[in-house]
Amino acid sequence: MAYSVQALAQLAGVSPRTLRYYDQIGLLPADRNPDNGYREYSTAAVDRLQVIRYFQAFDFSLAEIQALLAQPTAAQTTALAQQRVALAAKRDHLTALLTTLDRTLAARQGGPQMTDTEKFTAFKRQQLTANDQQFGAEARQNYGKAAVDASQQRFSQLTEADYQAMQATEKDLLAALKVVTTTGDYASPTAQQVYRLHRQWLCFTWNNYSVAAHQGLAQLYLSDDRFAKYYNQRTGCANATAALVACIQRYAK
Repeated sequence: MAYSVQALAQLAGVSPRTLRYYDQIGLLPADRNPDNGYREYSTAAVDRLQVIRYFQAFDFSLAEIQALLAQPTAAQTTALAQQRVALAAKRDHLTALLTTLDRTLAARQGGPQMTDTEKFTAFKRQQLTANDQQFGAEARQNYGKAAVDASQQRFSQLTEADYQAMQATEKDLLAALKVVTTTGDYASPTAQQVYRLHRQWLCFTWNNYSVAAHQGLAQLYLSDDRFAKYYNQRTGCANATAALVACIQRYAK
């Protein structure tokens, strides 16, 4: 079945002007009716537009979508599958938030009271999901599935006091790291404090701390730009991750 610009625009919920623009830039090329020269869209074009709309919903730019659609179908399918995993994680997080909120509202109205651990379950689950999406594959490759699963379980079972202490430890770590990054003095007490705080922060989720594992993590920080972005952005310093690694290498003995 062939669709006109107006018909496809109505079907897909976009404007005719948008379809004409997509045709102009080659994102969604239209056929031409041999009788009148008007744009027409085949079933294949409809399928392509559906994929375009999906990736737009996932906040891909038009340039990114165009590059992705130039790849083999298998690569496009993989990208869609990855987005499905991300959507499912968001859904699960929202479900957990709604469940916790409903229980909180019920407790305020005289219903069953939540334990301190239950009050923070949804927030910890969100953090676990985000960390796993970013670093899970590398962590399992470097430390093994059992170690990662045990660490995640340990984090999910943190009490309210432990969870708050972990957040406070990271806050202190980032503050000290900012000072060391600015001064570049790795022999200072503050640099040693950076190492101690980072070790303390790790031990909230690591079942068995070792110097070798800590040093190995430092090397991962150097080789993975995502870690650099995390610490650099959190401190506002361009070389914060390098400073953190220097502190670990100096004091983790």
